[in-house]
Amino acid sequence: MKASFFIFFFSFSISTYAQREIAIHFLYGSTPAKGYSAIEKKRFGGKKGGHVTLETGDSIIGFQPKGTCHIIGKKQYCNGYFRADSKTKWEADTVGNKYSSIIIPLTEEQYSKLKTTIDNYLQKAPYDYAFLGMRCAAATYDVLEDASVVRKRSHLSKWTAFFYPQLLRRQMLKMAKENNYAILKHSGRKSRVWEME
Repeated sequence: MKASFFIFFFSFSISTYAQREIAIHFLYGSTPAKGYSAIEKKRFGGKKGGHVTLETGDSIIGFQPKGTCHIIGKKQYCNGYFRADSKTKWEADTVGNKYSSIIIPLTEEQYSKLKTTIDNYLQKAPYDYAFLGMRCAAATYDVLEDASVVRKRSHLSKWTAFFYPQLLRRQMLKMAKENNYAILKHSGRKSRVWEME
């Protein structure tokens, strides 16, 4: 009886304090390198562009527009949506791209909150995608905020502080170094000129 109780208590303790991991992927902004403009396309934002996504389990989730990006966020006719891709598809799409990945450990409670937020946002995004408004970096911060990974900010503060991915990347890289989070870096192809860092 005592042995079975000990096993149950030990198993419960492990599950209570177990951790899960998520990854934040930062695709760097870039422009075609000299002599490669015929084979390399211009990308939205150039060197101040790029993209930010979150990895949970086998899914890569990112915020993006349907069609044209609005200048100012609209409550009606919202064109922003959260998209989930498989990790296999994301890996195929990012071959040859420069990106950094930050691995963040979460408690079960944090992970559960984050998954709930993502599941809700995949059904319906709570805001529009706009140049002067929420975009991928601010939206990623918003999701992390719900899981208490980062501090709370106002809606306006989120999109002004993280107007483009590099601003969020710098903050998260600093946080990663302070907390000893794993950072994985992947070099991009030489036919493009990538952001430094």
